[in-house]
Amino acid sequence: MKQTLPFLLLFAWLSQTHAASDEQFAVIKQLGQLNGIALHCKALPETQRMKRALVLNLPKRRQLGELFDIESHQSFMQFISDEATCPPGSELNQRVSDAITELEAAFQKQ
Repeated sequence: MKQTLPFLLLFAWLSQTHAASDEQFAVIKQLGQLNGIALHCKALPETQRMKRALVLNLPKRRQLGELFDIESHQSFMQFISDEATCPPGSELNQRVSDAITELEAAFQKQ
């Protein structure tokens, strides 16, 4: 509960003050989850690609970057907790590419 409360508060605040869509939040969250995996698996080129995509596509709002960071941290910690194994590089690369495509589509609609 302690971990989810800050996220829920941030999400509620972002929803009300910036009118971002559920689709936009979902894709930022998805990229954060992938970033946590990439960080754990030391796939630094993938983390760089995701961050570059965020900088190029997101409105310049600190809270959106914070959402990505929160999701990255939670994903990283969950990966450790689950004792998960790293996906093949090609699979992670494709998942990141797909998520970036979704990000670009979600934020072009604005």
